Amino acid sequence: MALDKNTLKGDLLTMMNTAKDQGWTPDLVAAAMSDAIDRYVRAAGVVGVQVQGPDRTYDQSNTGALQ
Repeated sequence: MALDKNTLKGDLLTMMNTAKDQGWTPDLVAAAMSDAIDRYVRAAGVVGVQVQGPDRTYDQSNTGALQ
């Protein structure tokens, strides 16, 4: 999977700065952090996956995303 670490870093920095500036509760910080991580994982591209079926091999290359 290709994951965009810079985007996650930016989202987390934005979340931490906003939390500091607005005095977020720990629950709000945790929710924002989990949202950022969820976006990071779901945005990953799935590359080079092969599934062996009973009669053939199925290929997926660089076109799908996790759901």
